Amino acid sequence: MQIDRLIQLLPVVLLLVLQGCTTAPKITPSEPLELPAHVRLQIDLMLESGDFAGAAQQLESLADENVSPQREWLLLEAADYWLKADDKARSHILVEQLESFDGDPDFVLKWRMLRTEIAVSEGDIETALDLMEPAPEEDAPLILRQHYHKNMAEIFRLSGNLLESASELDVLDLLLEQDEEARLASQQLLVQTLSSMTDTALSMLQPQPPATLIGWMELAKIIKLQTTDPTELSAHLAAWRDRFPQHPALQSLLAGYLEQQGLSSEDHIAILLPRNGPYAKVAAAVRDGFMAAWYQQPALQRPSLQFYDSSELKDTLHIYQQAILQGAKMIVGPLNKDAVKMLLSLEYLDYPVLALNQVDDPELSHTNLFQFGLAPEDEARQAAERAWLEGHRTALVLTPGGQWGDRIARSFRERWSALGGQVMEQQQYNAKENDFSVPIRMLLNINESEARTHALKKLLGRQLESESRARKDADFIFLAARPQKARQIRPQLRFFHAGNLPILSTSHIYTGVTQTELDMDLGKISFVDTPWLFDEDQGGPLSRNNLEKLMPGVKGRYARLFAMGIDSYNLLTQLQHLQTQPGRMFSGKSGTLYLDQGNRLHRLLAWADMEGGLAKISGYAPRMDRYNSGSQATLDSPPTDNTLPPVTDYSLSPPGSQQ
Repeated sequence: MQIDRLIQLLPVVLLLVLQGCTTAPKITPSEPLELPAHVRLQIDLMLESGDFAGAAQQLESLADENVSPQREWLLLEAADYWLKADDKARSHILVEQLESFDGDPDFVLKWRMLRTEIAVSEGDIETALDLMEPAPEEDAPLILRQHYHKNMAEIFRLSGNLLESASELDVLDLLLEQDEEARLASQQLLVQTLSSMTDTALSMLQPQPPATLIGWMELAKIIKLQTTDPTELSAHLAAWRDRFPQHPALQSLLAGYLEQQGLSSEDHIAILLPRNGPYAKVAAAVRDGFMAAWYQQPALQRPSLQFYDSSELKDTLHIYQQAILQGAKMIVGPLNKDAVKMLLSLEYLDYPVLALNQVDDPELSHTNLFQFGLAPEDEARQAAERAWLEGHRTALVLTPGGQWGDRIARSFRERWSALGGQVMEQQQYNAKENDFSVPIRMLLNINESEARTHALKKLLGRQLESESRARKDADFIFLAARPQKARQIRPQLRFFHAGNLPILSTSHIYTGVTQTELDMDLGKISFVDTPWLFDEDQGGPLSRNNLEKLMPGVKGRYARLFAMGIDSYNLLTQLQHLQTQPGRMFSGKSGTLYLDQGNRLHRLLAWADMEGGLAKISGYAPRMDRYNSGSQATLDSPPTDNTLPPVTDYSLSPPGSQQ
């Protein structure tokens, strides 16, 4: 396609060359350089083909041939393209060179916008906010004002401030009136941003009329209903339009939501879940959530379902082929990691497969197989991102020994290092014990402090009064633990004078149900978790409170798997959109979901704080697109015993597996 485009434009380039290059029009020092037409065309062709580095190099060469201020404008444009080429180092060098250039206000504003983007890409939100002040004047160029509000929306999103991010996108929408394609993309992002908030927040945080943001918030509520009945959705959207007749939402935006919705009675879905063995209870929770979502579709429009028992790994390929022969057009499952590997080994998959697990090897992927699981690695990464966005830079890491703890620790360290953070110390504890004083003392360097005191006593030959002190070079502790162990570790951290250090964790420290007296021992801990667990104040047929009346287990040990089951059903109509639109997200019960290039689904979770024995949402994890392509899986090999898992072991590990 790009070659054809180049061939089509080649005569134009030749014509311009034959005609000769006219001298660029005279400009004042405050204007950017107007390049000769054939040079600008060459650069545009590079940009169209994705060769941002080539365009940047050419602009730098042109800058060497010009004097100030043309030189600075060319270098600024080159820096922009280096950043788009993912060469932050080169972009940063050019931007730093231009910092002292006393150009006109438009140059300074464009420089600030670019410097802001570099800070955002490095996770330095505080610097980015400083650079965004002051806001551009009303008479500033339109493209720079658009750039400003786009940057502000991104900064607020990365800070977890979804309402402010949506407000900036609302302002940006008015500035994009002449570009319907860009406007549609911006409006989609605006609704997606608001859809990540709870219905309660969308109702309580509405501005005063006649703000257009009110209409956006009400539209987000409709999209969050996730109704699979096109007629019902159409009625909701029509009522919304009657209520907000002058709202700027594009008709193409509303039409797009109608086109995306709904399975029908013509669809045939095969569900591959084990009925027996170590994964049976996990499978039952996912199945119940799936069926709860299925029952929300009108009876005459429900797709036909066929369940297959995938308890035996050796039967995986046979069951898949049988499902296809019996008319399945979509497959949900299998649950076992090795079974997923088997399907990935097939050269051709007839129809889309939504596997309920993720394999370890990020290179194993298939265009028609989507990997979905409650990966603890995603949680560890988001804990690292939250710490970074809160301004922390040095971490202590305390995780259990064994495979599960190693996976979480590795994911946290990799993400933390990628952001620019430092791990000052990492220790493991034995989850089978109750006394964690040894790893905690080593984590806090107390053993070294006591050794120094002992050496000083020996040197002086007399007793010294001393008190062991925890290290002072760490900003926070990343802790991975199950609830029972976390309740034991937290008091011991306080005992060793680390009580003032913030603690961040994954959802594993929380049972998912309110146990105030027990969780008092946790003190104050921040963690990431499934948003659905905190929708106690919300109604709706698929709310946790409503489903509890029908399925008491939704508030039990496998609560998060019910949310995964609901999402498994609702995702079936969304997979193609998520695959073809990389920036697209789906607001699910288990989190806000999106696909990476390897067809792995990642979850953006809620930020929660535990304090006084009560857990409450404090924000939402933003999307920071610098994940490694392969998040680890959540299912391990079957256990060698038949013991039951702890009440928080929802991560699709079979009963008895401790890791």
